[in-house]
Amino acid sequence: MLLYKTTLLLGASLVAASTVDTRANCDEGPQRVCYTNATQNLRPEDIKYVADYLRYLGDAGAAKFLAMPQAADCAEWTLPVPSHGGSVLALAKHINPRITSSVLYEDLAAAVAGGAPEGSQGDLLGCGKDGGQMEAKVNLKNPLYDSDGYKKSGARPEGILIKLVQAPPPKV
Repeated sequence: MLLYKTTLLLGASLVAASTVDTRANCDEGPQRVCYTNATQNLRPEDIKYVADYLRYLGDAGAAKFLAMPQAADCAEWTLPVPSHGGSVLALAKHINPRITSSVLYEDLAAAVAGGAPEGSQGDLLGCGKDGGQMEAKVNLKNPLYDSDGYKKSGARPEGILIKLVQAPPPKV
């Protein structure tokens, strides 16, 4: 009987912990946040490389969009950008698990380094060495968002947060 009560109590605690953790992971908003109190020591040229590579993926790849399906949590994924020893680890986080989100790689790149002069307040390059996070800047005027394939997917052009943090040291 004691084993049963202990197991039941442990199970209830784990369920409660999972619920709290999931909710806490989903409370990040779309606005730009620079990590000024926890600088990531990112190099501007590495930030620009991430943006350039995301544009390359959109231009050269068969997949123009990064898609994130509905899920039970707010999953965070490493973007497919090789670091080559650079200072930046680029992450994508699905901040609304109730919807299927899909945005163009070009729009992800615009959030990283939109092409404005260095120090821009509108993209993550403007956070400088500190790194930061913000929702992808979606250009709804792009005809790909109006394509039959995109419309049939049921995806929405929202809910993907980009994070730039310090890359782990290269493996030796």
